[in-house]
Amino acid sequence: MRKLLILIILAYSSALFAQSKMRLGAHIDPVFSWFSPRTSQIEKDGARLGYNGGLIAEYYFAPNYAFVSGLNLTQLGGNLLYKEEVDITTGEGAHVLLPAQTTVAFNVNYLSIPMALKLKSNEIGYFTYYAELGFLPEVNIGSRASSTGGAISKENVSKEINAFNMSFFFGGGIEYNIGGQTSLVGGIFFNNGFTDILSADRYKAGLNFLNIRIGVMF
Repeated sequence: MRKLLILIILAYSSALFAQSKMRLGAHIDPVFSWFSPRTSQIEKDGARLGYNGGLIAEYYFAPNYAFVSGLNLTQLGGNLLYKEEVDITTGEGAHVLLPAQTTVAFNVNYLSIPMALKLKSNEIGYFTYYAELGFLPEVNIGSRASSTGGAISKENVSKEINAFNMSFFFGGGIEYNIGGQTSLVGGIFFNNGFTDILSADRYKAGLNFLNIRIGVMF
């Protein structure tokens, strides 16, 4: 399933890049991410710092409107406090039993392709203002975790995290023209995960994050 999702994402990206009226760019964003628990057995216990970087592709179907996509590598995570004893699966199926009131810090790497609509103002001086709204499908390519007490430390916990995640996002920012079609880009985006990230039926949580856009468009 994971390989199929990656192939679909790459095919979508290739088709979009093949279109005319394209504008391309790159970005690297600091990210602050946290869990949003949906069951009473777990609690949010802090946010984690990560990154979101990759390519941006904009297809303009009107002067001030564009479909936006790209290809991103994203590291997200958060801390979860388990109120009860929990069995964590690591590596190739090994089990570690953690006592109640243990906090587990997760780091999850995703390959993702955003699908968004961009609304852009006319240039005012050297500045252009924009807003974006869209969806972010993500494929899990690696998950690690550490726990208080040291029972697990940067262990592979991919079996604890679902292979696919989906969020919707909105945000906006500015572009500063530095010559021709080249612009520096800044912005801020909020992403709200609406699928469950944890694979265990007993524990449910979404993954939310805030990213600060730092990029350049050509």
